[in-house]
Amino acid sequence: MSKKTSRWIVQASEETCDLLAEEMKSCPQVVGTFTDSGFWYSNGETGPEWFTVTVEANYYDKEKVEAFLEEICKLKGLKTGNAYWG
Repeated sequence: MSKKTSRWIVQASEETCDLLAEEMKSCPQVVGTFTDSGFWYSNGETGPEWFTVTVEANYYDKEKVEAFLEEICKLKGLKTGNAYWG
């Protein structure tokens, strides 16, 4: 199996993304993290702002990485939105 790094992008509030970016660094399978933000666009108009945290890890470790994030959210009472591996 390949050890190629994949990115898991998780949408949440700005504060949650900042906290998760730091907390996920302590997961042994995580290579790196960073946050991002922007605006949704519809018909050329600026929409609501969005925030994400991107977690870089081996896709084959995804279950461990996802479980680690779920545990952090449970312990700290955090909520996330949509998430996808890319």
